[in-house]
Amino acid sequence: MISNIMETYIKHTKNFIKEFNKCFFAEKYDDNISDEYISTYIDARIYNFGEEKQRFFYRRIYESIIEKKKEIQKKYETEKKKIDPYLLDDMAKAYQFIFYFDGVRKTDDLKEFINEICEKRVNIFELSKIRGLENKIYKMVKKYQTENEEFLNSFNTEDFILNIEKYTLIDDTYKVKLDYNFKVSYIYSNKVIQEVFNEGTIREDKLMIEYSLLTALCIKDINNGIFNKRYLVEFAPSLMKKEKKLKQTLRIIDNLAIQDKIILKIEYENFDTNRDLIYALMQEGYRFAVIIDDAFSPSMTNIKKLEMFEYLLVSDKNKNYEKIQQNENKIKNTIIYDI
Repeated sequence: MISNIMETYIKHTKNFIKEFNKCFFAEKYDDNISDEYISTYIDARIYNFGEEKQRFFYRRIYESIIEKKKEIQKKYETEKKKIDPYLLDDMAKAYQFIFYFDGVRKTDDLKEFINEICEKRVNIFELSKIRGLENKIYKMVKKYQTENEEFLNSFNTEDFILNIEKYTLIDDTYKVKLDYNFKVSYIYSNKVIQEVFNEGTIREDKLMIEYSLLTALCIKDINNGIFNKRYLVEFAPSLMKKEKKLKQTLRIIDNLAIQDKIILKIEYENFDTNRDLIYALMQEGYRFAVIIDDAFSPSMTNIKKLEMFEYLLVSDKNKNYEKIQQNENKIKNTIIYDI
């Protein structure tokens, strides 16, 4: 079964934070508090939920943690349950350390930083000293960071490469194409090779490679606090007749954070023929950009029906090109004159 790359990545992050919390707080560790904060951290770190007014990414995440602390306090008060307010506060403060382990903030010397937080653990958090804790945390963090890097790099291949090009005059929006990087027998012309590569089953199969490579790139964007980049990628209409394979292919990008960054390009004729399916996929979070083809009648009524799509793509070779260009100021979609 095709795995969901972001789900795997998030699970690894959650497991690491829990392991660190157990190690750092030892006998005072509280699993319920830990789980509440981890969920909030993922929402802010991966999905960018939180206070947008905060200029710095780590401050946005930390504000979300503090808000969660207030929610937990109120919840326990309402339910008349006991909770250690000092532990609740300390487990929130510990995320100021986790930021450095998870790449939200940078440190020049990881070992020295861990030595410092272990001193704070005793002197400020007032926790009992544990022999060899510094080395244990260091190994834990290095293992986590190395595994993350290896996981994201595991999708790289010498045979294929993403060709990414920024759309002219369109902010933070990129055109993506998967290029092959292997030799093909000289008896085949480039035209024949491209036709084979971009048609039928091969076209469908290459999407799995393209979506995997691009998802790994999106995760790297997110790790650097870059949420506004959008990537417009190919889609194979033939998949809409293959329910199982369609689900397998889209499973790769089935995550709200990734769906927000990856936009699937579809010709108007294929959209028009498969409206119900496209609408259903959009309800599941997948996003599409419509390529205006000759099947489209460019009346303002028809254009308004496409307002649910953020992007319309129009080639200068399309018969509707001039009419759409003339009415550009009346169209709410972002129009890209390049497919």
